[in-house]
Amino acid sequence: MAAGLLEHITVRMVRARCRVRGWRAEHVVVVTTLLDPKVYPAREITNLFLRRWEVETDLGHLKTTMKMDMLRTKSPDMVRRELWAHLLAYNLIRTLMWDAGSAHRVEPLRLSFKSAMAEMMALWPFTAGAARTRNLSKLYASLLQFIASHKVPLRPHRSEPRVRKRRPKNYRLMTEPRHKSEKGRNQKRA
Repeated sequence: MAAGLLEHITVRMVRARCRVRGWRAEHVVVVTTLLDPKVYPAREITNLFLRRWEVETDLGHLKTTMKMDMLRTKSPDMVRRELWAHLLAYNLIRTLMWDAGSAHRVEPLRLSFKSAMAEMMALWPFTAGAARTRNLSKLYASLLQFIASHKVPLRPHRSEPRVRKRRPKNYRLMTEPRHKSEKGRNQKRA
């Protein structure tokens, strides 16, 4: 037994039949440690399960939109720092989206994450000049208005296949340092 791990854990199985208009009825079993059925009703757990697409989308934003699919650092300490920096930036953008939604009466989850990130990056160079002239509040209001203008369509219960959109290139993998690979290629030419 590993240190810190429990020998036994009590779980609750929530079995439900999910009916989504246009879909076949699906039987769902969710295993959870949320044991109290009064505090955590089965219907709420089932509804939360159906919202899993939003979680997939958020992970996609972290990996693809924020280019976190390949970390640049090597040491464990720097990898942790890079992860925290990405999470901090992600939460900053989500906070901007929340503020924009509240200010312009739009549900924040209906706003485009990618567009919010692009708008923030586009206005970033102007913040120093706005700070000098004390126009930061006007710049922030403009940023929120731009973010609120990028709505995504409401797509409840969306489901996508797990497939690659782009095909991999037909090149062999780099298995040795670049300088060794360059020498071998130059020798073959001579």
